[in-house]
Amino acid sequence: MDFFTWAGFWQLLFRFAINTIWIFLISRLLYYPKQKKPEYLFSFLLIGSIVFIICNLLGKLTLSIGFAVGLFAIFAVLRYRTNPIPVKEMTYFFIIIGVSVKNALASRISLPELLFSDVAIFALTFAGEYILFKKKYISKTIIIQNIELTRPENYPKLIEELSNLSGFKVEKAEIGRVDYIKRQARIRIYFLEKDAPHSFVDSDDGD
Repeated sequence: MDFFTWAGFWQLLFRFAINTIWIFLISRLLYYPKQKKPEYLFSFLLIGSIVFIICNLLGKLTLSIGFAVGLFAIFAVLRYRTNPIPVKEMTYFFIIIGVSVKNALASRISLPELLFSDVAIFALTFAGEYILFKKKYISKTIIIQNIELTRPENYPKLIEELSNLSGFKVEKAEIGRVDYIKRQARIRIYFLEKDAPHSFVDSDDGD
């Protein structure tokens, strides 16, 4: 077995270029226009490239499957053992790592099959981001003093009051803890993301 061949080197460069292009398309054209978080865009590009290089090098040492499983174990640690990362960002991390592992370790797959799998992942991500789940909601938790509005028959009035109070067109409201002594209620409101482009989800809004 040759330690180095130009054919293998050019194949590595070609596959690396393909992987980089798809990572860029997914992160820059699908993720960034919606989320506007350049720090995650930077992470996606670097993680995708590094994962590809590591998998390609260690794949020659017959560690392919085990190493791939290890990468997704690291992914699980990132999700549950670090500061909370939004589900959307973790999904894109999963996509980027998955695409990079696939492109690096699929040495026995033909180029058309490799490109088809990349196109399929891109198309599914695009469909989910821009077509199937086009309406995206933001939730906020607020406190109201008029607990009479929490009665089921007053739900339409509650929606109207919450819309006036928050300044957003409230689509749905969920009634949480009601304190009858303090005469106040905890309400979670939902409104369209497009109606509040400068809002974000606080850490306690998802409780």
